[in-house]
Amino acid sequence: MEKMQISIVFQPCENGVRFVASLKQAAYRLLEASYSSYRSIAHISICNLLLSEREVDVIVRRLREGLKYEHSQHVYFDRFASYPSSGTLYMAPTVYARNFLKGKIRKIAEEIRQVVPVRPSADPHLTIGRGLEKDDLERLTNAAVFQQIDFDFFCNGILLRKFNPEKKHYEPLLEIPFGGEERPDAAGGQLALPFT
Repeated sequence: MEKMQISIVFQPCENGVRFVASLKQAAYRLLEASYSSYRSIAHISICNLLLSEREVDVIVRRLREGLKYEHSQHVYFDRFASYPSSGTLYMAPTVYARNFLKGKIRKIAEEIRQVVPVRPSADPHLTIGRGLEKDDLERLTNAAVFQQIDFDFFCNGILLRKFNPEKKHYEPLLEIPFGGEERPDAAGGQLALPFT
């Protein structure tokens, strides 16, 4: 059975996608060259999977059910940072936003683990560039445009993307929103205490 490469991500709204693209263009101008992830649409990776069509269907059903109780919120990014070992420049979320995203990633991984093994992302972030040479990364981290950031987007669901081997990039497959429903076991009301 043929397997497909699936990427599950949080993706900013269209304005956020355009803003991150403008930062990537600034990096391109500073480096005077293309680089890995230059053409990649802004996203926060949750996990990558190799799945059959049947496994995709089962995971989608589980995620739709599991995420109907998850709530949306704005996530804020307040600084640029880097991973020198992988030559990555990225936008880092605030502590509060990071905790929110990590909680969602844990929930998503729980649902997926019921179907296939998964290695979820441990550090949610928005990549500007990766695979950069040490000198290029240093040039970007010292550039004025990458000194301060004040960015946010409303995180209200996840996006499943499928890798297109001919075009060599991921394409949107389907969105699964956070439902915002109250859990049945979280119903309000008074507790009855037994007295003897």
